[in-house]
Amino acid sequence: MKVSVDVLEKPVPASQAAQARRAVSVDVGYSYTKAVSASGRRACFPSVAAPDGRDALGLAGVFGGGPPEHVVSVRFLDGRAGHYLVGDAARDSLLATGFLGAEKPAELHDLLVLTAAYLVGAGGSGLLPGQAELAVGVPLAFYKAQKAALKARLEGLAAWVSAGDGEERYVSFSRVLVLPQGAGVVFAQRDLPGRGFAAVVDVGQYTTDYLVVDLETGRPVLDACGSVEAGCHLVAQRVSQAYLAKTGRPLPPRMERRVLKDVAETGKAPFRGGEVDLSAEYRAAVKDAADAVARHVLTAWRDFADLVSVTLLAGGGALLLRDALLRAFPNAHLVAEPVFANAVGYLRALSGTNPE
Repeated sequence: MKVSVDVLEKPVPASQAAQARRAVSVDVGYSYTKAVSASGRRACFPSVAAPDGRDALGLAGVFGGGPPEHVVSVRFLDGRAGHYLVGDAARDSLLATGFLGAEKPAELHDLLVLTAAYLVGAGGSGLLPGQAELAVGVPLAFYKAQKAALKARLEGLAAWVSAGDGEERYVSFSRVLVLPQGAGVVFAQRDLPGRGFAAVVDVGQYTTDYLVVDLETGRPVLDACGSVEAGCHLVAQRVSQAYLAKTGRPLPPRMERRVLKDVAETGKAPFRGGEVDLSAEYRAAVKDAADAVARHVLTAWRDFADLVSVTLLAGGGALLLRDALLRAFPNAHLVAEPVFANAVGYLRALSGTNPE
């Protein structure tokens, strides 16, 4: 996804005084940004951005094909301007920026929010306040500390946005709802079966959020909810270490996703005209990552684990670690569309709208 950011002010014609509001939810993860709208539109792209210098040599189109790109213009009212690649298009850039720790830098986070909101239909053709209602999430461990500041910042976020050849729309937010990640998975479920407790394990790139909900009251058990710093990055670390050990060459960070994809599909990674077999190391890495997640979560649940009627597995990491997690947790089930589960739940909590 190619993103450009400019800044200008634009007057509002009187005829555009009424714009329909759109409800959107955006799940900005450490690895991927996911969005869902009340109209049923969805978007998913890597949470990565870079300065737009990818085609300085003018090679675009010379070889034909290539990944589709969205040129997104974001024109703020305060004079800021810049041009960026976002998502897949940014991955190959040496200047790519993603989330490296618990804190999500505001500039990158807000760029991803605006891009995602636009792609699922937010905004209108007039410079009006409150073009959309927005729901977002924060990891459980950081929810209390970050929710107020994030809500205030996003309520003030507004810009003219366009993507590719699409129309330019003014995106602003009339209402911002900040929810803890993992809670969205609960909201996405229509009926939680059984008695006792229902549990959620939401596995991401760097963190795993976990919750226990009392099925009698419908409320979370606060001392059995939280986050652990364990996720898919543990697999990437192990595979990178194995790659170095077998080739004598470090795996460049921007090649990590490509190599992981090859190893997941074939067990091998290309290397200097040949291949290096990392299948055993990959299987061990997946098992160990799942064991780490399960160990941390089950320890936190302590007295509640034996009374859990169902465990809902969500997040992109649940797909990667699926088999081991299904064995580790009581009556575990992978939710429908685990990657979008939080975004769907956020939207239902925001508006009660079924986005399916």
